[in-house]
Amino acid sequence: MGNGCMGKSLSKEDLQYLLETTCFTETQIRQWYTGFMKDCPDGYLRRSQFLSIYEALFTDHRASAFYSHVFRAFDEDGSGCIDFKEFLQAISVTQSGLPKDRLKLAFKLYDVDSSGQVEIHEMAEIIKAVYLMMDPDMEDLVEQAEKKAQDVFTKVDVDNDGFVTEDEFVTACITDDSLYRLLASGDVAVKRATKDGDTTTD
Repeated sequence: MGNGCMGKSLSKEDLQYLLETTCFTETQIRQWYTGFMKDCPDGYLRRSQFLSIYEALFTDHRASAFYSHVFRAFDEDGSGCIDFKEFLQAISVTQSGLPKDRLKLAFKLYDVDSSGQVEIHEMAEIIKAVYLMMDPDMEDLVEQAEKKAQDVFTKVDVDNDGFVTEDEFVTACITDDSLYRLLASGDVAVKRATKDGDTTTD
C-alpha cells in the first residue's frame, strides 16, 4: 500500500515529489489535497467510494465494470486503495499529459491482470465495458466487442506473438489515428472520471 496522507498536512517530501511529477503548481496541489482529505479523511480513496460516484451518474450500473478498471489503473501499487499521490498523478496525466503518457495510462486499463502485456481476451473485456457504458442496448454487444478486439489485435500485435506490450500499444496508437481514437477511449473515460465524478476540487 502507498504511504497515504499521514496527518492533515501535506509533507514537504510529498509536495516536492508532486511538483516534479505532475503538471500542477504548489497552490493547485494544496487545493487538490484539501479536497481529497475532505472526502477521504484517512488519506485513501477506496474502490467502493470511487464506484459510488459513477453509480450516481449511471443509475443502471452500466458503467460499474469500466470504472472498476479505471480504479485499477489509478491504483499503482495494487493495494486496493488510491492514495493522494496516485490520485494526483493520474489526474495530471489525463488533464495535461502528453499523448504518449496518456496512452500508457490507457494501456493499464487493458492490462487487466497487470502482467505488463495485453492479451486479446483482456482487450475484449475492456472494449465490452466501454460499449456497455456508451450503448448498453447494442445488439450482440459481446460478439461485437470480441470482433473489434480481434480486428484491433491484428494491427497492434505487430510481431504476432499473441500479446501486446506497452511499446507496441503506444507505437501503434501514435502512428494510427483510428487506433488512437478507439484504444484511447479509455483515457477519455478516465478524464471524464476526474471531471464529472470527482468532488475533491470543491
